[in-house]
Amino acid sequence: MGERPRERLDPTKVRDQPALRSSPGTVWIVSGGLLLLVVASVLAWVIVSSGTAAPVAVATGAAVVALYLVLLVVRFVVRPGKVRLRIMAAAMIGMALVSVVGLLASVGAESVSAW
Repeated sequence: MGERPRERLDPTKVRDQPALRSSPGTVWIVSGGLLLLVVASVLAWVIVSSGTAAPVAVATGAAVVALYLVLLVVRFVVRPGKVRLRIMAAAMIGMALVSVVGLLASVGAESVSAW
């Protein structure tokens, strides 16, 4: 009597995607690494320009690398399952959010110094 009926999987719903249900996590490692490469190249360009945005870019880069390390550690420490995949997805979403906020802050710092 205490059992709940299992919901049918709807592949059109985000929470029912294989990358969040049954993946070994490789997709998150690869896509996170690609995101890290893109973000690092943009931030490196900001840092090399040596403007007032360089410290913000360094802090953003450090935060993105830290989140990627979290993604890697979770992949190899947390046992397989939905919890691991959701933590990895959250780490990658965090990488993207930190990158966007950091790049916007870098642009803002550079534009304020131009005035």
